Amino acid sequence: MSIFGKKEKPEINLREQTANDYVNVLDIKNGLLYSKDHYVFAYIRVPPLALELMSIAEQEVIIRNLAVELSAENKPFKHFSISRPVNISGLIDDLTDAYLVAETPQQKELLKQNIDTISNFALSGDVVERQFYFIIWEKYYDGVKDYLTKRAEELCARLNSVQKDIELLADNEIVQLCNLFANPASPHFEDGNIIPSIPILGGNG
Repeated sequence: MSIFGKKEKPEINLREQTANDYVNVLDIKNGLLYSKDHYVFAYIRVPPLALELMSIAEQEVIIRNLAVELSAENKPFKHFSISRPVNISGLIDDLTDAYLVAETPQQKELLKQNIDTISNFALSGDVVERQFYFIIWEKYYDGVKDYLTKRAEELCARLNSVQKDIELLADNEIVQLCNLFANPASPHFEDGNIIPSIPILGGNG
């Protein structure tokens, strides 16, 4: 059954329009985003490359290989980049482990200062990195989920032959990506829990 239904689109009063009404997202599930205008999208994340550490010859090889792999994609796609705070949780974990085994008060104090400084960078959003994505889409029809998922997996595999660690976005990662458009300082470590729940207060007896 279609998730879009067959209800007629109601007339919208702009004065009463909510942020949720304004965003063109109907649902996010199974690694796909369903829009209100009856399109389905899949997203592929490409980690950044440190081109300054590569020679001109190495850069040219990547460009040629990428051009070959993308030439096999015979349908429209989009590529874009967006800034987001750097994920430095691994560095903080390493410093915390070092703090726990530090032998002198001086070492503990220096490590504590480093942890505090890096944590402030993470929370302020001042340290950002460029994230790169590919988007592919199809007009909604019965069976589009399987077709678009297969197409996204094939494109992901071709891109992985040029660069490693390229992957499809899961549901919570798509939510995080949507959040970045509205708030580029959105923390990197948000888990993006999108499961609806109703809090229940426990009582005595």
